[in-house]
Amino acid sequence: MDMNQEIFAFKRFCEWLNLLNNVDSKFWLKPVARGKWSSAEIVSHLMNWDRFIQDSVIPAVRQGQMIRFPDEDSYNQLAADYARSGISQSELIKETIQERERVVAELLALPEEIYQRKTNYSLAFLIPEFVGHDEHHKGQIERFLRSEGILLV
Repeated sequence: MDMNQEIFAFKRFCEWLNLLNNVDSKFWLKPVARGKWSSAEIVSHLMNWDRFIQDSVIPAVRQGQMIRFPDEDSYNQLAADYARSGISQSELIKETIQERERVVAELLALPEEIYQRKTNYSLAFLIPEFVGHDEHHKGQIERFLRSEGILLV
C-alpha cells in the first residue's frame, strides 16, 4: 500500500465513528465485555492515541528523533477518565473525528520521505499498525452492540 492509501485507510475510521451517533446512549458507558472498557472509553482511547501521533510522533519523525511512547496504562487511564467525565456521546464522537481528521491532514501534508523516515519506527510502519488497532476496537464495539441486538447501519 502506498502512503496515501495507508493514510486514507486511517481516515476511513471516521465514517464508522459517525455511525455510533445512532446508538442509544444507554449502551455508551456500558462495558463491551466483562472487565473491558465501554464504547465511550474505547473511543476516547483512540482519540488519545491520535493526539499522541499529532503531538509527539509526527514532530519526532520530522526532526529525525526516536519516538518515545508514554506508559500505556497511565496514558490509557487518562482516556478512560475523560470518557467518564460527563462529556456527551455526540461531543466525544465529534472530538474524536476532528482529532483524526487533524492527524490525517498533517500526514497528507508530509513529504513521502518523512513518512518513510525510520528512527526506531516510521510513520509508514505505525499508521498501518494504528489501522489494525482501530479494527480491533471496532470489532469489540460491534460484537458488544450485536449482543445487545444493535446493528450499525
